[in-house]
Amino acid sequence: MTTRRAFLMQVGQVGGFGAAYVMMQSLGLLPLPEAAASKVRLAEGSGQGKHVVILGAGIAGMVAAWELQKVGYRCTILEARDRAGGRNWTIRNGTRVEMTDGTTQTCSFEDGNYFNAGPARLPSQHVTMLGYCRELGVQLEVEVNSSRSSLLQNDTFNGGKAVQQRQLVNDTRGHVAELLAKCIKRSALDEELTSDDKERMLVFLRKYGDLSPDYFYQGSPRSGYKVMPGAGNELGVPRDPLDMRALLDANLWDGLLFEEMFDMQATMFQPVGGMDRIAAAFEKKISSCIRFNSTVEQIRKTSKGVRIGYRDRKTAATAAVDADSCICAMPLSILKTIDADFSLDFKQAIDAATYDSAYKIAWESRRFWEQDYRIYGGISFPKQMVGVVWYPSANLFAEKGIIVAGYSIENGTEFAMLDLPGKLAASRQAVERLHPGCSSELAKPVYVSWGHIPYNLGSWISHRGPKASAAGYDRLLEPDGPICMAGDHVSHIVGWQEGAALSAHRAVSQISQM
Repeated sequence: MTTRRAFLMQVGQVGGFGAAYVMMQSLGLLPLPEAAASKVRLAEGSGQGKHVVILGAGIAGMVAAWELQKVGYRCTILEARDRAGGRNWTIRNGTRVEMTDGTTQTCSFEDGNYFNAGPARLPSQHVTMLGYCRELGVQLEVEVNSSRSSLLQNDTFNGGKAVQQRQLVNDTRGHVAELLAKCIKRSALDEELTSDDKERMLVFLRKYGDLSPDYFYQGSPRSGYKVMPGAGNELGVPRDPLDMRALLDANLWDGLLFEEMFDMQATMFQPVGGMDRIAAAFEKKISSCIRFNSTVEQIRKTSKGVRIGYRDRKTAATAAVDADSCICAMPLSILKTIDADFSLDFKQAIDAATYDSAYKIAWESRRFWEQDYRIYGGISFPKQMVGVVWYPSANLFAEKGIIVAGYSIENGTEFAMLDLPGKLAASRQAVERLHPGCSSELAKPVYVSWGHIPYNLGSWISHRGPKASAAGYDRLLEPDGPICMAGDHVSHIVGWQEGAALSAHRAVSQISQM
């Protein structure tokens, strides 16, 4: 008799993760553990008389300062920019984007429209950041990360015409269910199931794939309609099913399974008005300890702790901060350029780090995706040089909105070799392949390449960095004398604010033990 484990493995091999996941849920084999937010537990008043200097007013740096101040530590944050948040950056009308390659842009969106150039969503699994939003009074709304009305497109499939996600999902499910049903009816599995198991499986597969009574997939209303149902005798005409071989050849699986990724599963959230509402809320709590426009130039250990030399960007004057200890929350891409007396193994781990350069391109436009295509949030996936088109979840039904046509890692790609007009043309082309005739409505583009953003020089640490070497990564987890590291690069939630916050909790705990 086939074990449940073996059978589920067979389901996964034939039907993929989605089929196995649904089957596990249906059999009650997928208990969901309750999530709990990370908490910093320090003795009240334990920081009295102690001074901590924090390098960087990104999420990690501000979380650290907020938690340390609660128990009496005196904190000084040195921030090179004139704003808090680091990669948490929301671009609005009047925002100036300056990059290290000389590219400069000034956003001219209409008032009320905005573009989250960095993080743009908060997964429900990221309970620590959600907890801070609650603690700091940051109002949240649902971010629609996936929509069955969104589109997938490949020039070699369906004549190049985009297909709704609902049709691809349900036609694929139907074909897979038909194959599994045939295996069961013909006893084609490696080992026999009991007759009761077979019957239950067949009942499930008919529902899962919307199969006919004789277990064939002949199309489903779940995939949408050629003619919509209406009043009276207007029953509606379901779409014809897509051919299974064409589906297999289309190479659309990355987009189709995107929402199955753990961090991409509903429900997702976003702050009302832009992601930088989180940064602003932290800044309001700790504003007295942040020194903006202060670029760190030197890090030294002293007999009493640390001395951090910095330069005021506005006046060019130099100064120094002496403190008992230091939390370094700068990207390693920046830290490796600073004169520091780190121990040799610590410095080697920093120098080994490499960063990816993610980019985003945003446009202002009439909401043709809503008005013409009934797409309200979610992401479409064209098989083009620009492979992501992300629709806004805020201000639904407004006349205009901000659409992100391009979000990916660009270093080492053909896209990276294009000049800015070429990149914008590739972005338009992606929209045009999904929404013919609509790309002409795209206006006021803003392009952000994090590899060229000063004081970042990268979006997040790549897997070619310390994580590729356990010794290097592990070394960064431990203090170097009075210096502790914070940032998503010393977490296993790279690229997310949750990783930054959890790393800050870890650094704060280390500081408390010094």
